[in-house]
Amino acid sequence: MTYVERGSQPDYSELEVVPGAQAHSTEVAQGLEVDYAEHDPKGFPIAHPIEDDGKIVSEKNIFSTAQHKSLPPTPPPPPPPPPPATVCGLRRRTFWILAGVGAIVIAGAATGGGVGGSLAHRRKSQPTASDQGNQTIPNNTTIPDNTTSRYQDLGIAALHWIEGANTSQYRVYYPQPNLSVVSESAWNSDTKSWTVSTITDKGADIKSNSPIACSAGYPHTNTSNALAKSVYFLQRTGAVTERQSPYKDQPSVWGNDNFSGLYTASDLSRLFSYWYQNFDTKVQIITMIFQELGANSLTVAKYIQNSTDDQPWQSTKQSISIQDGSPIAAAPVGSRRDLRLYLGGTDGSLKQYPYNIETNALGTPTSLAFKLAPQTPLCVTTEDNRNYFTANTLPQCARTNTGAFFTHLILFATPDRHNLTLVSWNCSSGFSDQSSRIAKLLKPHRTYLGLASADSTRNLTFVDNRVYILYDEGEGPAVEEWQIPTSGGSNTTGQNGEWKLLGEVPVTSS
Repeated sequence: MTYVERGSQPDYSELEVVPGAQAHSTEVAQGLEVDYAEHDPKGFPIAHPIEDDGKIVSEKNIFSTAQHKSLPPTPPPPPPPPPPATVCGLRRRTFWILAGVGAIVIAGAATGGGVGGSLAHRRKSQPTASDQGNQTIPNNTTIPDNTTSRYQDLGIAALHWIEGANTSQYRVYYPQPNLSVVSESAWNSDTKSWTVSTITDKGADIKSNSPIACSAGYPHTNTSNALAKSVYFLQRTGAVTERQSPYKDQPSVWGNDNFSGLYTASDLSRLFSYWYQNFDTKVQIITMIFQELGANSLTVAKYIQNSTDDQPWQSTKQSISIQDGSPIAAAPVGSRRDLRLYLGGTDGSLKQYPYNIETNALGTPTSLAFKLAPQTPLCVTTEDNRNYFTANTLPQCARTNTGAFFTHLILFATPDRHNLTLVSWNCSSGFSDQSSRIAKLLKPHRTYLGLASADSTRNLTFVDNRVYILYDEGEGPAVEEWQIPTSGGSNTTGQNGEWKLLGEVPVTSS
């Protein structure tokens, strides 16, 4: 199978706002009204539709029955050949074929003895993300097309934050299959190199192919404190575990924090975490979203902290029409308290819910035509397209301090896990297929296992946004790092263009 770009980059020089334009039929949601403001938006992003897809046509069978009748008669068979030469009682050709097969089997056994159960150590010839070249790696792999992977439900999560003056920090978290550990791959813009470490203790009874989630923030909303990183995964019993670093004020030390053991997730549950902070009111809310009861139920657990006090974890069960094993992802629309939550409906459709992180209120959902299987890889990142507009051209839905002025980029796998779809959303244009932006990054013979966004929305910056792709080509799981074009600046050229492949993320210590 070969993937081709389905449309060229549109010209934005004469951009017009088309109210309500949608690439797919939806049930129009009633937006969630929010009566607070954090900052005054300068403008609004809009999803720019791609050109029409090319159509594949099939030719008729040009070899007709009439042609069969007009073929010349079959010539008589040739005389039988002389008896073939033999080696050890076998035909010479058969003997050498058997000898070759035996050599291959012996070599394969020697090679197979060195293959472990952890994430695949990729070929040295393939560049890693630490090379940081905006290059497209050619696909020279010829691997049989696997319908499923033994790592089908393996999870991945990622973080991005700015440290100090201008140091970008990236973290990628994933369970190591069959080793019962969770690992961290870390990169920063100063050293431009990856380091791999383990964040769990020896003997941790981690669920095979556990889902995983992460979030980060400053304790008591005080930036003089070290940034706290929390990672969530499941024990074999289904109990949700939280690992946090720094642990008890010990830098680079990981330990079990107070969410551990409070809840047990359903067998198919996915995990999602969001850390909201308001540096004006000194309030922060850490949110964990998962399923305890399976279908038609969603548990939202929250930990609330102000400048001096902490409240214990409390949970609310939302009764909504979602599938058992629903994918879970969310992103802010403007105010970081006002989110859009993306879930899989009981009918398999992708659903978007307005969600207020302070009140726990869920708005009326919007259903998309796209189908999601249980545990489908799904992540959402954001784009800031406000620089395309002036005060006079700004759509009405974004003209208040609580307007939805971010564009969401929703990335998810097809039901067979062999392809990815990219859809954009904003409050003016609705949903639009943007898959042409990632078409050159897709490869055949690949099973997509997990997706994670390292979104900078919570820092209100849109520089170096990245997405991490967990996949299997038959050699075991591996991770790629994709770059989203920078948006939100004065230069609009290319910001809605194609995504770039940075390289592979190391998942084993060198």
